Amino acid sequence: MKQKTRLLRILPAVLAGLVLLLIFLPAFGEEWPDLPLDVGAKGDTVITVKRRLYELRYYRTDEYSRKYTEDTAKKIREFQHDNGLPETGVVDEITMKLLMSGQAQKKPYPTMPPLAAQEPKPEPDWPERDGEGFLAGDGEYFYENDEEGLWIYLSRDLQITISSHEDRSVPLEWFETDIIVRNGEAFRTVMTNPDHPGRTFRYPYVIAREEKFVLAFSDDFYGNRMGKDSAEKTGLIIREGRIVSEETNKKTGHHLPNLDIMTQFPDGSLRVYECNEKKAQELLDMGAVNVFSFGPILIRNGEINELVYHYFKSIEPRHALGMIEPNHYFLLSVQGRRKDSEGTNLQRVAEIMK
Repeated sequence: MKQKTRLLRILPAVLAGLVLLLIFLPAFGEEWPDLPLDVGAKGDTVITVKRRLYELRYYRTDEYSRKYTEDTAKKIREFQHDNGLPETGVVDEITMKLLMSGQAQKKPYPTMPPLAAQEPKPEPDWPERDGEGFLAGDGEYFYENDEEGLWIYLSRDLQITISSHEDRSVPLEWFETDIIVRNGEAFRTVMTNPDHPGRTFRYPYVIAREEKFVLAFSDDFYGNRMGKDSAEKTGLIIREGRIVSEETNKKTGHHLPNLDIMTQFPDGSLRVYECNEKKAQELLDMGAVNVFSFGPILIRNGEINELVYHYFKSIEPRHALGMIEPNHYFLLSVQGRRKDSEGTNLQRVAEIMK
């Protein structure tokens, strides 16, 4: 009886091993009896190939037929080119193995033509600074060089460097602002009418002057969306720890703004989320101080948002804020709608940011 019991216990394990073997066998290549695939082929293997090409960005849609067409062969040649294989347009065993493997390279996105190389800015006569580059003593330090396009502000807990850049062949002019803070120095917001957001208009430069901001930039224009005549959704908005709006889109999309959000936390970090990814109270529970609703997200975890390669192609003035690390930020401002700077699309903005 003991031997039979042991045999019965072993048999299920053996059978499970056989099932796993049968499941994993298709990864080795001999299970594709209809290879090679060329123009005119039909069947389930063609569907498998097209599905994998879609996952690797060679197809824009996941609706495809069972027939291997000239277009399929073209996409296979692109895959073979990007993965270092002979560009035959035919799915042979070597192509199939690489296509179905984790080593297959995705189709690269086309990048924008590179902007002209920028000349380094001249070094100012720095005041005494500490080891982290902040002003060593009390007070403030200002440096302005309009001719060279360089502006610097230093205090004991704040560093701001603004540099201008241009490419006359586009034409395009943009400003790169590097911001470093410490000891509780942080972004803060000002609402023109906290009790009734969206009902009072003030020019940004007026707000900046009255509030004595060192650096100021426009918000996400949620006030315009909160106006009584606006049909737009406001987005998820938190100001200084208070929920202003929870009305957002059900899913992220390719309209502008798509109401993706940037969240500011007390530790100096900025985090981005899709519009429907977090609830307002959930963000407050996480410690959020401010939440800005705009979108789309340009870069997340070091990767450019795929949406910008397909949408948001209009040439406009642009503004983008990102975090290099907690308490270290980068602000990009692109001039637009002028003869000497026409503006740019969001792909260009994302590439400059990255």
